[in-house]
Amino acid sequence: MEHPLRSRILRLLTERGVMSPAELSRALPAKLSDVSHHVRRLEELECAELVSTRPVRGALEHFYRAIERPLIDTDEFEDLDPASAEDLVVHSFQRIINDFVASREAEMIGFDRHFYLARTPYVVDLQGFQEGMDSVERCRLELSEIERKSAERREAGALGIAVSGSLLWFKVPNTSLNH
Repeated sequence: MEHPLRSRILRLLTERGVMSPAELSRALPAKLSDVSHHVRRLEELECAELVSTRPVRGALEHFYRAIERPLIDTDEFEDLDPASAEDLVVHSFQRIINDFVASREAEMIGFDRHFYLARTPYVVDLQGFQEGMDSVERCRLELSEIERKSAERREAGALGIAVSGSLLWFKVPNTSLNH
């Protein structure tokens, strides 16, 4: 993901699902030739896959979906410049908030029993903190596998349900544990 356009393309494919380079080009905005190049590169890197084609004015329009999510591991995060790191964290939390607000406005979350919401303050030692980080990662990987299997069932006609999954595990000031 060393190229910012490639990263933005993967994020859009992850968030919006199946898209063509032409649709991505309009959404970004970026030159179609640049987008097409980076989509092909994502396919080579096995981060995206071609799912269908459609004839358009004597040519074929290709449609891709993400098969990998754009993730930054802790070593990569530490290599980011401070402004990029801050933007990444703030953007991620804002997406979580936006998902919650959209769900609430659509009278989904909190209007029936089909949601899971937990906030549990913990006090752990350094080893426990790392074990928690590892546990959250295992959960994310398990959810990704559930999504992969679900994608196969959706291709066979199963209904797709849009969901937002947010796994958070982060340090807070000791005074936050009282709230």
